[in-house]
Amino acid sequence: MKRIVAALTVAVGLSACGVEGEPVQPEVHARTTVGVNSKWGSYTDTSVNIHFPLNFPTN
Repeated sequence: MKRIVAALTVAVGLSACGVEGEPVQPEVHARTTVGVNSKWGSYTDTSVNIHFPLNFPTN
């Protein structure tokens, strides 16, 4: 498990520094929902997604 995490960390680090070409910005999306439910009352739901595009365009 440690090897997989280390390999993913190295891959993300190398892609972020531009070894394969231009650095690719990660995409970050966040969504928050606030509502009222008749059974439990008020609620909030928050989700955060971070996407590191690892498919590099070929020239």
